[in-house]
Amino acid sequence: MNNVNIKLHFYQKEIINKLTLKPGLRFNELIIENLESEHMNYHLKQLINMGLVAKKNSKYDLTDSGKDYSNLMDSETELIEKQPKTSIVINGVRNNKKGEIEHLLIKRLKQPYYGKVGRITGKVRFGETLKEAAERELYEETGLKAKSLVLENVYHKLRKRKSGEWVQDVIFYVFFCKGFSGKLITKNPIQENFWSTKKEFEKRKDVDVFDDFEIDDRYEPQKLWLLESVDAAKGF
Repeated sequence: MNNVNIKLHFYQKEIINKLTLKPGLRFNELIIENLESEHMNYHLKQLINMGLVAKKNSKYDLTDSGKDYSNLMDSETELIEKQPKTSIVINGVRNNKKGEIEHLLIKRLKQPYYGKVGRITGKVRFGETLKEAAERELYEETGLKAKSLVLENVYHKLRKRKSGEWVQDVIFYVFFCKGFSGKLITKNPIQENFWSTKKEFEKRKDVDVFDDFEIDDRYEPQKLWLLESVDAAKGF
């Protein structure tokens, strides 16, 4: 269950907050002022059924999921704080038969950024290392494997509407990849995949690139560096 999407009653949030500040409480220690025991028992059972609270030897405590939920919750407002997403980017290159450098690129076929052209991206799963995420996303999206995957860039991308509303907050870990094997999947339900030289790409008139997309003909990864980019949401 994704804890960010769990919807709790404010009494349930107060119970979570109490167990966050003092683990291992008895029922009478959890009682909320002006809340009848019957209603209190109902909300406790709901938390137990959701796997957020467990009872042992007449004491209540947060489960691992409950602790994770409390970690996302502001202790004063009892609201869940929205946090940046964590994703990887594949900066893949190869030499073609002419000895020219080709770049592994995609065209998005889903929202947000429908129709935009850039590099392969994908979310990092809970409990997954960054390199594991890069290897998995590369194979799932393209059918390819890379002999070399080197983390070269940590990129914090923040985008907002003209109204000031934030619509994107992602920390990207960019992997420079080469030594590819396998047969390229040219199209799947969410994107088209293709190889292109920089010269070929710059001649194309039918591409709508991401506002932060750059292409260069390096064949070696850069020294690891950090970039934080704040801008208006274009094409989101």
